[in-house]
Amino acid sequence: MIYSYLKLGPRDGVMLVSVIIMLVLTLVFKWSVWEFLFSVVAVIIAFLAGNMKPDKKNVLAFLKR
Repeated sequence: MIYSYLKLGPRDGVMLVSVIIMLVLTLVFKWSVWEFLFSVVAVIIAFLAGNMKPDKKNVLAFLKR
């Protein structure tokens, strides 16, 4: 890999492809800069929300004592 210090994975590739798709849609449908930025922010928020893991803390552990 040319840029091995970046450590990009498949999730980063998916996010990059989605941002490129947003750029193409911006150019084809003549969106404004604000619409492009809002769509990119929405993609980034969805990407970060998908990476969140649920807390596996056992809430009722005190009952097992």
